[in-house]
Amino acid sequence: MKENIKIIIRQYLQNTISVEDLEYLKDWISKEDNQEYFREFIYSHYKNKAYDTKKAFELFEDATWDKGVVVRFKSLRATIFKYAAVFVVLIALSYAIFYSNQNADIKLPDDQVTLEVEGSGVKVLNTSVSKDLTGKDGEVLAKQDKNTLDYQGINSEDGEIVYNVLRVPYGKTFEVLLPDQTHVFLNAGSSLRYPNKFQKGKDREVLLEGEGYFKVSKDKNSPFIVNANGITTEVFGTEFNITSYGDDSFTSVVLIEGSVGVTDNSKRLSGLQPDLMLKPNDMATKTKGEEISVEQVDIAEHVSWISGTLFFKNENFRSIVKKLQRHYNVVVINNYKALEEKKFTGRFDIESVEQILKTFQKSNNFNYIITKNNIIINP
Repeated sequence: MKENIKIIIRQYLQNTISVEDLEYLKDWISKEDNQEYFREFIYSHYKNKAYDTKKAFELFEDATWDKGVVVRFKSLRATIFKYAAVFVVLIALSYAIFYSNQNADIKLPDDQVTLEVEGSGVKVLNTSVSKDLTGKDGEVLAKQDKNTLDYQGINSEDGEIVYNVLRVPYGKTFEVLLPDQTHVFLNAGSSLRYPNKFQKGKDREVLLEGEGYFKVSKDKNSPFIVNANGITTEVFGTEFNITSYGDDSFTSVVLIEGSVGVTDNSKRLSGLQPDLMLKPNDMATKTKGEEISVEQVDIAEHVSWISGTLFFKNENFRSIVKKLQRHYNVVVINNYKALEEKKFTGRFDIESVEQILKTFQKSNNFNYIITKNNIIINP
């Protein structure tokens, strides 16, 4: 089998692959275990060839990106092969690329953790391995230990600041140790934009979409700032959780320890609203079209996801469905609208999504159908 796949990969790289073999390669390389073999094969067979890889990268970077998921080449296929007989961009990207005719789409697997590095393309992170992540010139960008990226001690304060975007798909979580020793846990369906280094005496600023738990290293001269969908959170050293998913109507900040200042971005520039200072167990919530509100909450309800636990406390089913989709990487279609506002309390860690649905069935009469990763709920 290994010999056959080697032949198919060579044909693919030489642009002689058949449509049938291309479809087979797409299916084969979509499996996580095969991606590492694919990358190693490229390196071992082509890394010493005299191709103009720099030009190929420049052409690749000129392509347009759609939310970091799809890259559309504008008739670049022939041009790229003019500069590189082998599509060496695959080496840096480490993900399945396929193309056809003059225009082609390159689709990143939507079930994999990816890291977009400014100037170096996108890398798919295999969470079963530990290794150094390197840039296009061979420099070490970060150290990966399975589901953790570590930037500590990698870069000096001098040199160019490069921005990274770490994206975590539904069904997975990931961690990153930033250069200042701040520890960030990212929940399923989240992304974090951050620089490869922080400068002394200047703000340490990141952008969050989704949900993240932050353990910020203390530095009174360099505030740590998180921008998240309408709310800016400023800290000097503390622990807090931010929820800011695009398909939710709210952004919330829950303080675990220390203190943070929370600002409504819509009023920040006008100076009409000062920072709201939170105390431990406070949750600040910004709902679209409304001002920030603050209340005391049970912290466990908001941070249990870090240990892989789903915790619902008097929560409506509509909100629970979103959490199930993110946690289990499933699509839920609820045709039982009366169920949406019903509230549930429960704690689940090792249960499957079907076991959770069966638990809900005990107090509510509904049916469901599961087909692969699709769930349809009916009255």
